[in-house]
Amino acid sequence: MMRYKFKTILVILFSIVAVACTKKTDYKLMTIIGFTNETYGVNENNEAELTILANSVVTGEVLFTTSGDLKEGVDFELVDKSFKFDNSMEAKVQVKFLKAISEETVLSFKLLPVDFATLALSKAQIGGEDEELVIFSFEASKYYMTEIADVFVKLSRISETFKSEIPVMLEVEVDTEQSTAIEGEHFSFPNGKRITIPVGKDKAAVRLKLLKEEKDKGKIVLRVKAPAKNYKVGNFDESTVQVYVTSFENLTGDWRYVAFANYDYTVTNTVNMGDDPSTLPKNNSSSDVLKFENDNLTVSLTGDIKNYFRDTKLVKKGEIVEVLSEEPGYPRVNMMLVDGLANVPFSARKIEERKAEIGLNLRIINGKEYLDVTVRDYEPIDFLLETYDMVKDWGMTPAMQFYPLRYRFERVK
Repeated sequence: MMRYKFKTILVILFSIVAVACTKKTDYKLMTIIGFTNETYGVNENNEAELTILANSVVTGEVLFTTSGDLKEGVDFELVDKSFKFDNSMEAKVQVKFLKAISEETVLSFKLLPVDFATLALSKAQIGGEDEELVIFSFEASKYYMTEIADVFVKLSRISETFKSEIPVMLEVEVDTEQSTAIEGEHFSFPNGKRITIPVGKDKAAVRLKLLKEEKDKGKIVLRVKAPAKNYKVGNFDESTVQVYVTSFENLTGDWRYVAFANYDYTVTNTVNMGDDPSTLPKNNSSSDVLKFENDNLTVSLTGDIKNYFRDTKLVKKGEIVEVLSEEPGYPRVNMMLVDGLANVPFSARKIEERKAEIGLNLRIINGKEYLDVTVRDYEPIDFLLETYDMVKDWGMTPAMQFYPLRYRFERVK
């Protein structure tokens, strides 16, 4: 049976090519079509699948010729006689081999010119090269998703470390029988299901995005489509992505203080107003603990945050999308808003307790569980005085919602 050297050419295909029109400032995107690989392999069913891609949505038919020692109808059968785009960016041709083919045998394909696109990689072949086994595997058997999840696929070899000399493209699929979440309803693949492993690397990730939370609909099982016969599955042939959203049930447990997560951002955005960053409530430690029992919060605090948080029953108000401006890429997270008793002056000098709005969102970072607690409803008297004096008359509720204080806690095992 044939093996092959997996060669993926994406740079040419997905380059944006512009053709000048009548005006110097007018440009038209040129559609480019080409094979995804130079060499394809035969799977366990004695079949091969060739794929061509377009850099934009297109409708049309691409014909091809074949050449080599193999004869159609005797050695192989073309399940598809042409590549057909139907308002899509991908078209495939299935080839079924009618007998065992030696590893040295090559079946070559050449795309014929079309009037609706320019050809990039127009030649490809099935077989012809023998190469050492490549092992593919998910990097972990389980991932958790709050808002997004990056699921990694890793390549390796038996005798040496795998380092790609050219981009390698793989594709994942959803096991709909094992999954309870439904693609398009509960989650999506915002960047598609293809994984491109860059030159010199051995792994890459496919990203999932949570669309909707629903009880008993939080399990997603993924598999990697084997690209060819000489690619074999390693440790994890499937990986489960478990939806992990912020809820009182998931909050239950003890959480210890880790960091004032947006301290630097807060300083940068308030120091020019005349506020002294040294007065911010940053003196806290890992001995500061929040304990959740469903919707009941019990605090055990010795640091500055003891001047705000209180033992209280929490009432869920709803959810918002919060932009974490303090983090690279400004990630957007789903934040649960709750009302709970708090000392809104955030001070030991003054006690003025009332129901205040607090933001909670669970996160998985490097496999660990964290809880970000966002103080957005406070009326400071010891710090950020200039900032508060500026915004308190803006008519916003809460007044300091654009200047939140975000504290990060980690789960106590």
